[in-house]
Amino acid sequence: MGSSRHREARQAEVTRNDRALLEAARRVFARDGRHATVAAIADEAGVGVGSLYRRYSSKDDLFRALLNHSNEQWANAAERALADPDPWQGLAGFIIECVEFGQGTLAPLADEIDGAPEPDETSQRADTAFQDMIQRAHQAGVLRPDATAVDIILLIEQLGRSPLLEQLRLQGRTGLLADAQDARRRIIAVALDGLHRAPQTALPGEPPSSDLVEARWAGRPEQCSSRRRS
Repeated sequence: MGSSRHREARQAEVTRNDRALLEAARRVFARDGRHATVAAIADEAGVGVGSLYRRYSSKDDLFRALLNHSNEQWANAAERALADPDPWQGLAGFIIECVEFGQGTLAPLADEIDGAPEPDETSQRADTAFQDMIQRAHQAGVLRPDATAVDIILLIEQLGRSPLLEQLRLQGRTGLLADAQDARRRIIAVALDGLHRAPQTALPGEPPSSDLVEARWAGRPEQCSSRRRS
């Protein structure tokens, strides 16, 4: 019995460490792009390079795992949004969660790092839940009628990067991070008001197409639309 509890505790610790490593990798990839190094990722995660390599054989292997982690997070967030009885609160909570997670921050690396995973059950689950969430918000009349799913994706991508937070992290000024996160939440709230059903002005131009979002993957025709969320 004691041995079983020990294994469970050890597995929980491994899971926590792996999650911390993936979160650190996202920050470093988003900050350094193709110049991101394994050493920088290990340092950000507070682990040794050897520990990282015991879990991932290469930087590309780590990047693939990070994309899979992003798809899982996106799917779970969308399903939680659908479970909320209030369509607007579900959508708003989804956007806030994805922005704070950093969803979309890896998309600029589409043509710089080789290692995007093939479509799988998780990415299909994510696509389905996301589309259902947007459709429900429109049907309930809580999402402005001219706002599209691609608009939401691009909004999350834009808000996922916070220069203020990134600069404070680089400076090691951890005491200010909570205030910076609160400041970003205010910006998210402003953006959410712009998505609500009673806009003061119409959105300019034509709605963006999914082709626009996926164009960055043009060098990899085998990639699917699920990459747009990473």
